[in-house]
Amino acid sequence: MSNDSHAPSENDYQVRTSARSGIADSVIGTRNLMITAALAVMGMVLLLPLNYFAPVAGTTPKALYAGVAIMGIWVIPYLLPATVVRRPGSVMVAALIMGIISIFTTPSGPGAIVGNLLGGAFIEVPLALMLYRKWTWWSFLISAAVFGLINGILYVLTLKYVVGISFGVSVVVISVISALIGGLATIGITKLLNRAGVGIDAKR
Repeated sequence: MSNDSHAPSENDYQVRTSARSGIADSVIGTRNLMITAALAVMGMVLLLPLNYFAPVAGTTPKALYAGVAIMGIWVIPYLLPATVVRRPGSVMVAALIMGIISIFTTPSGPGAIVGNLLGGAFIEVPLALMLYRKWTWWSFLISAAVFGLINGILYVLTLKYVVGISFGVSVVVISVISALIGGLATIGITKLLNRAGVGIDAKR
């Protein structure tokens, strides 16, 4: 009497998943992309007035201090996609969307895309250097601090070039502190959005 049955092998228990499941879980997945786009539009509410103020911020010492003091407000639109969506590339996708919108709503024109992508990179790169394995409060604050540090230095260099005045470390320190406060505010906003069911999935 023949017996066609066989002992179960390891292959019998393999879970086969579609390649589309990986895409769906990425930033370009429908759900994540819609959330990212919505956050980008929300971010424009903050970026619109800031883009009109930015050209003035590097013209005088008082304007410079005002510019770095509100650096935390700049952080929020760029950091929020990372804290809510938590997918590699979410910040850059949001930055691209904000850049495209900014072409038609700010004085920067097409250059707004470059500016927004740079702002997004200041947030995204630190997360990438951590291999996107740390989606937690301190990794977000590191990104915020890097954003404040680089932008603070750029403000100082701009004022030195335009006005010929050199500033010390205080300007950069203020920029970093403000950016950290903005990072904390972003984390707080994220918790409110999570309570509303936005950005929560089984992997978090």
